[in-house]
Order: sequence, then structure tokens, then C-alpha cells
Amino acid sequence: MNYKVIYNENYFSGKNSFFYTLGYGRFSGTYFNSLYKSIHKYVKNDFHVLDVGCAYGLMLLRFPDSVQKFGLDVSKYAIDIARSKVPGAVFKLGNAEHRFPFAGIDMILLNDVIEHIEQPESLLKNTYSALKRGGILFITTPNLNIVRKRLFRYADTKEHHISMFTHEDLLDLLERSGFSVLEKWTFIDIISSIRLSSNGLESAFICRKK
Repeated sequence: MNYKVIYNENYFSGKNSFFYTLGYGRFSGTYFNSLYKSIHKYVKNDFHVLDVGCAYGLMLLRFPDSVQKFGLDVSKYAIDIARSKVPGAVFKLGNAEHRFPFAGIDMILLNDVIEHIEQPESLLKNTYSALKRGGILFITTPNLNIVRKRLFRYADTKEHHISMFTHEDLLDLLERSGFSVLEKWTFIDIISSIRLSSNGLESAFICRKK
């Protein structure tokens, strides 16, 4: 896949995507606020936080100014917007399947990223390498349960979701990649504050590097 061709302005404007028909980030405040509440207890003032697949940097905006913020994305269009929205952060253009241009990170975010990646094992390997020992990984992704398969097949195809996992299969992959899973749950898209066992449309995991 040529990620740079797919994730261009047309993708983020909604012309070449499904969920963002109103444009990426529209009405997303509640969603990102809810995700941040899930991890804020792990955040420390002197943290280095890296958002992989950061898009416009909207998740990084939720972190306090005392945190050093970094972003990585394959889309130059998205990175240019992120730099304007989060001026204190350091953003790099890059493919998440390649070694990250960052190291010694305290927390890495993979929010709705792994499903877009042809080689998810490489993504997790790079994530593990970039984290400090004891560092935190927060990952969210669609949960490939029977409801998702039946109702979201077209949407997932339109969104270029090429690496989909059930909640249980992703748990297994994370543990095989060297992570200890601290918390896991599923949820229903923007209602991410309501935690479900395995029936939600999205999966979430908070992990620690061993």
C-alpha cells in the first residue's frame, strides 16, 4: 500500500473515507476527552508522549503543557495541520512500519492506527523499541466481532482497515509482542467512557513494556 497516496487531503476531508464524511475531527472533542480520561492516571508531568498516526494532533491537545509531546504520521497534509494546532509539539513525517525517529518515550498512543497497517507486528515491534522500560502503550482499534463484520464491512473497507482483530486476538498479539496488559475493554465508538467486556465495536488496551 502507498500510505502517502491514501492518507492525503481527500481522506481527511471525507472525499476518500467513510467515517469522516464531515471532515476529520468534526465533533471529536467528546471522543478524545473520553480517551484521555482512560489514561490520565498514568500521565506524569515530565512525560514524553508520542502519538503514532497522530493526524491533526487532537489527542495530544488533551495532555498538559508540562508533558513533552511528539507526533508521527505518514500524511504530510495531516502533519502540517497538527503543527499549527499543537505548536509546542515535535512532529515527524514517517511510516510506522519503519523504526520510529523517537526513543526513550514514556507513553505511546496508537489510537485507530493498527487496523490501517499492513504489518501490525512491525508496528508493535517499533512501539516496543521506542518505549522506555516500564513505558505505557495505549491502543484502540475496531473490534472484529460478529456485529462489526455484519454492519461495518463497507465502512471498514472504505476506511482502508486492512488489519482487523478480535478483542481476544489483539490481546494475544500484544502479549506475544512483549507487553503486559494492565487494562482492557471494548466500547461503542464515541461512547468510550462506557466499558464493555468484548461486545463493543472498538477495543482498548493499556499496556506496559516489560
